[in-house]
Amino acid sequence: MAKIVISSTGTHGDHLPYIALGVALKERGHRVYLAFRASMHEFVINAGLEAIAFGEELSETVAQQNAADWDQFQPKHYSLTTQIERIHHYLAEDLPISFQQLLLDCQDADLFIAGFQRHLFGAMLANKIGLPWVAASVTPSFQCSEPTQKNYHDQNLFNDFLPTLQETFKKLSIPELDWLNYEKNERAILASSVHFSQPHPDYNYYQQTGFWFYEDPSWTNWQPKPELVQFLQDYPQPLFLTFSSIPVVDPKTVLAVHCQAAQALGKGLIVQRGWANFNESFIPDNVEPRSIFFVDFMPQDWLLSQVAAIIHHGGVGTIARALRNDCPMLVEPLGNDQFFNAKQILNLKVGTAAHPHKITPDGLAKILEYKVLTPEVRDRVKLLGTKIRAENSLEKACHLIESWLPAA
Repeated sequence: MAKIVISSTGTHGDHLPYIALGVALKERGHRVYLAFRASMHEFVINAGLEAIAFGEELSETVAQQNAADWDQFQPKHYSLTTQIERIHHYLAEDLPISFQQLLLDCQDADLFIAGFQRHLFGAMLANKIGLPWVAASVTPSFQCSEPTQKNYHDQNLFNDFLPTLQETFKKLSIPELDWLNYEKNERAILASSVHFSQPHPDYNYYQQTGFWFYEDPSWTNWQPKPELVQFLQDYPQPLFLTFSSIPVVDPKTVLAVHCQAAQALGKGLIVQRGWANFNESFIPDNVEPRSIFFVDFMPQDWLLSQVAAIIHHGGVGTIARALRNDCPMLVEPLGNDQFFNAKQILNLKVGTAAHPHKITPDGLAKILEYKVLTPEVRDRVKLLGTKIRAENSLEKACHLIESWLPAA
């Protein structure tokens, strides 16, 4: 069977769906290698796949130290000039080193699957050694929103970086690309449900499969701790707060607002610590500590089936899993694709969205009571969940990928 190399970058939510894809491909007899940053290798190895060290490291500590960079409502501490200089340095210095490393790992590969921010590497490998590649995406906002003024398609921006790119390609002996169209690949796949969003006409060459859901091997025999079971008996149908692998600037204030809102509703609150570093010391004095329960990385399918609603940052992976488990939601977006995702939740009427820095305990309680915790919202999310559960997304993805293998 084929040797397939998959590469992605970003947070956990950007990597885990590709691990799910890798497992599905391995089960069909393929040799699958995941070119991920080192801190994701534990997930790769636990899934029974081969790990390749590739990409800049992103640790929880570094993310927390630069939390303002993850929040588009915060003022930037660096100028546009500095940002441009960093990109030039990456294109001139880091990109060639990374490509040479990836080139060695892909010499005997049959197919390269590139996550959205790895598409340039796919095009470079194709031009250098003729390796077929798949343009993949697990973040539908990039393919499903209006493409006006997108940075990587904007000729004005490319004019600034083009000389550096041309020089880098010359050093690597790679034929020059059509810089504005290199991502347009006849082998393109979008790991998102057609019931959540659909590609803009400019991206209609992407084939949608449905969301790819990661399943940790340890979840097979997982059982909740007695303390969590007791909490759910004491506070049935609690709320669930998580920002997953997204840091926040002021976690103490964020947690306090949500604790107080849950108390105003007479609800318990389960909190995932995550990269926001939510912890017991942040519980405000006017909230009963017993009504707040903290968890770490765990089977969210089980948890989402126990709660009345989830409150989160708007990552598409969290949204997909919540919808699959018929769980209404409140989205508090901080940046990037989270705004698009929040808009889709509003359009689908399976929850609502709120400004993360303008909510108050009373206001948040009212939003939850009247916009999320209603029978109408619960009915709509159940209907949508039924459709998402029926998609057989990984099977569809594998069929597409196998049809694109050279032997086919």
